[in-house]
Parts: sequence; C-alpha cells; structure tokens
Amino acid sequence: MENRRNLDIELIRIIACFFVIFNHTGENGFFLFSLQNRGSVPFWMDLMISIFCKCSVPLFFAITGALLLDREESAGRLWRHRIGRIGAVLLFWSFVYYLDEVRLRWRSFQIGEFAAQLFYGDWNLSFWYLYAYIPLLMTLPLLRKFVKSLTDREFCYLFFLAFVFLSLLPALQYLLWQESHGFNENFRIDWLCSSIFVYPCLGYFLYHRTDAFWNGKRLALLWLANLAGMAAAGALTCWQASITGQLDENHSQTFFNTFVLINCAAVFVTCRYGMRQISLPEAAGRLIRSAGSCTLGIYLLHMLFLKRIGATMALGEVFRRLLGPDSMAGALLYCAAVFLLGWAVTLVLKQIPLLRRLV
Repeated sequence: MENRRNLDIELIRIIACFFVIFNHTGENGFFLFSLQNRGSVPFWMDLMISIFCKCSVPLFFAITGALLLDREESAGRLWRHRIGRIGAVLLFWSFVYYLDEVRLRWRSFQIGEFAAQLFYGDWNLSFWYLYAYIPLLMTLPLLRKFVKSLTDREFCYLFFLAFVFLSLLPALQYLLWQESHGFNENFRIDWLCSSIFVYPCLGYFLYHRTDAFWNGKRLALLWLANLAGMAAAGALTCWQASITGQLDENHSQTFFNTFVLINCAAVFVTCRYGMRQISLPEAAGRLIRSAGSCTLGIYLLHMLFLKRIGATMALGEVFRRLLGPDSMAGALLYCAAVFLLGWAVTLVLKQIPLLRRLV
C-alpha cells in the first residue's frame, strides 16, 4: 500500500510539473486560444486546457500537505533540512539564471544587483513558487497542530468558506459590477484563502481522511463540478474580453484561478483513486517514480529550455511547422519534450555530489 501511495503522489507531481511548463509557453501554448476564432471549438478547447493548467502549483502545495502535515520533526531539523535546502536551491538557481542573462548580454555582471534582485524576486517570475514555499515550510509546525485538531466536518466547513471567497464571490462581483465596483475590501478571509494554507490543508484532508469516501460515481460528480467550474471561468474570461476589448496574457487571466480549488481536488483524487484501481507493470512504476523524483529539477530547468537555449527553442519551432502554428497538439508535444530534457538533465545532476540536493 505504501508503494502505491508513493506512486499516486509521483503521478500528481508529474502532472503538476508538466502544466507548470505549459503555463509558461505564452501564445505558443498557454494563450494559444487568443489566436483562434473566438467562440469556435478550437478556441474553447484551448481555453479549457489553459484554465485547467492552473491547478499545477496548487497540486504541489497539496502534496506538501499530504506528505508533511502528518509528520513530527524538530524545529532544528525543519530549518536545516527543509527550509535551508530550499533557500539554497533558490540562491543557487537564481544565480545560474542571472549568469545566463549576463551570457545573453541582457545585463552586465554586478553582484550587488543580483543580491537586490534576489530579494525583490521579480526578475525570474517562475521562481515565485520557491518564495512562497519557504513561508509554507516555516509554518509547518503550526499547520500540523491545526489540521490534526480538525474534524472532517470542520474541514468541509473550511473548504466551503474557501470556495465562497475564492470562487463564488469573485464571480458574483464581476457579474454585478464588472470592474467598476467590488465588495468591501474588509469582507475577506485572506489567511484562510492563502495558497500556502488552503491547498496544504486540502492535500492533507484528501490524503489522510477520505480514502473510503471515493468511488466511481462520486469521482464522476466531482469532475462534473470541475468541468462546470472551468466552463464558468471560460465564460467569465470571454465576457471580460467583450467588455474590455482585450484578450491577451497580461490582461485576461482574472478568472483562470477562480475555480481551481475544485480542479486541484479532482486531479488529486483521480490520481489516488486511479492508482488503487489500476495495476501497473513494475517498469511503468519505476518510470513514474523516477520522473516524479526529478520534478523539482525539471521545474528549475524548464525556463532555460523554453526561453534561453536556442536548440530547444528551435525544437518548438519544428513542432509548429509540422503541426501548424495554432496547433495545441504541437504545444503539448513541445512541453513533453522540455519535460523529458529536464528529466534527463536532472538525472545527470543527481549524480554530482554538490548538486544532487539542489535538484
């Protein structure tokens, strides 16, 4: 059973990592729908994939809740082995990306500038997850006591409140007033709706409290709710575009995360339920475990492949030429290629003593 549970988690990691890559493909994938005829079948299919991909980082937070909130460890171990490691990862890979920008002549080397940018955290936007993950680790001792004290009914109340304030109220606010007004800014529960709180709690609850609850019918109902939420997010996105006249990556993501709480739960539960129902060959299990164990490295490397290394960027152009510039299949194949390259490089880096803990 423990091996199967580990396989569940590794599969969730792989899905989350793949869609992190997809999220950074811009108009070549993530915002490809904006190049389609609005309202067409390709437009809606591409838009749904882009909305779906927003479950990626919440899934990583949920995995942390599933695996770490049930453990006990000293504060010293937490700071040495978890917070210290992620801090070192952030520092090292930020410096790698900084040196790459110097190589590309996007900036000149100035150690003071690097230090300042490291604290600002706005020069490598893909690393925002690491900045958020460190405070999550810092609060683990408090979260552990919190989740262990809640009953299942209290967990459901927590997620109901999160759904109301993360999903229903933002949608209702736009339906009523578009962008001219909003609810009173004090009418919020920011601490409960924070990604580093609600998604770890969700992961803990789904992993430790609900195994006996899920069956095929309930899972199907969850996916119906998920598809309805994604469709609502897509409709709100289209309505916003009709009002503002803008449909681009910088202005049109307002509602992509609106119903991601349901999306995250659906993917998490599906992977766990599916692994209980399917008996995979041992070779397939080894591949899933290997890829899952490399997802941190793939995440750290993927922006190099997508935006900075000419050979892999050219590979994306090959897919676009073969399958068409507006082909979602080509975009997904390119993401798969980047994933595989990151996996291979991470396996190599894991063999180097000084680097194995940084990937």
